[in-house]
Amino acid sequence: MTAPEPSAPSAWFELRHASTGRPIFVVVPERRMLAIHGAGPRTAEDFRLAATVLRTVADLARDSLPRIQRSEPRRQVVEITWPIDGRLTIDEILEALDDDRQPWRQMIELSGRVTDAAANKAIDTVRRLGGRDMPLVRLLRITEGSAAQILHTGSGALPDCVRTLLRLVIEAGLRPAGDLHEIVLADAAAVGRERSRSILRVPVGPG
Repeated sequence: MTAPEPSAPSAWFELRHASTGRPIFVVVPERRMLAIHGAGPRTAEDFRLAATVLRTVADLARDSLPRIQRSEPRRQVVEITWPIDGRLTIDEILEALDDDRQPWRQMIELSGRVTDAAANKAIDTVRRLGGRDMPLVRLLRITEGSAAQILHTGSGALPDCVRTLLRLVIEAGLRPAGDLHEIVLADAAAVGRERSRSILRVPVGPG
């Protein structure tokens, strides 16, 4: 399979669409994200706490909007990234991802209506409520550009889906060129493992 030539940024609907059998190639524009950095397995308490803190900040930032503007049509979802080295083999990448010391970053995208000032105020409010000198959450901008993505469902193992995505990227004459990215559409903790769904995405560059 050959990847299409880079084009204009993909629409939001395209960025939330994926197939289990083949990669969808997209162009991801710059996005504003609330983010927390950490390390360790996703079963750890710190990992679960990070999602809770992110949602708290996101809700406070949204509450800064006039009530008439709060009906956000796009449901907030938690997104997770793990750094990977595109020069490694697929087996080496999967081995690194399986390391309990592997760093991660959890994120929630900010509504376009929320200002940077309102987001930073929400971050500082949660910092003060938590009794911290430094905030856990940061406001940042990320641009992934050309990327490939595939759908992962709870009926399959996550490493197997990552392997499939990376293999298809290489078969398209490309290579991973950024963090492995999971967009959690339906969290197993909320809907059960069998009904869980995520999009796995990786930026790509020339092979």
